[in-house]
Amino acid sequence: MQSIIDSVVQGLLQDPLRRFIYVESAFFSRWWDEQDDNMKEQVKMLVEEGRLEFIGGAWSMNDEAVAHYQSIIDQFTIGLHFLNETFGECGRPRVGWQIDPFGHSREQASLFTKMGFDGLFFARLDYRDKWKRLFNKTMEMIWKSSSNLGKL
Repeated sequence: MQSIIDSVVQGLLQDPLRRFIYVESAFFSRWWDEQDDNMKEQVKMLVEEGRLEFIGGAWSMNDEAVAHYQSIIDQFTIGLHFLNETFGECGRPRVGWQIDPFGHSREQASLFTKMGFDGLFFARLDYRDKWKRLFNKTMEMIWKSSSNLGKL
């Protein structure tokens, strides 16, 4: 991951039109700890400008099929704490990210709602559902995760 982050940061610094999103805080934290103060300041600038954006923000992306509720909360707490301590409010993720779980759970969507995310990107959509949504032009949706969270 070090070489990926190195090349992304250099690419962002070279071209102000570029943007990049990053998901898992654990790998970024390891990279961050090895950087000098000058590089940290440049990266903070990229985050403040919205050119480097954190999505999800958990320490790592959890598997929704077998993860315990408390484990999900713990790893989001660790990851989001790191981002807040490092970048402040401008490093706060606004979008949930579920690209590689084995299934999607209503509970995960509820947690994202409670965390204040504005949206969610996910993968592993059933191919029949995907084609129907493409045909009907309904790929965007509101996931009503819990009746206890109020009306949308």
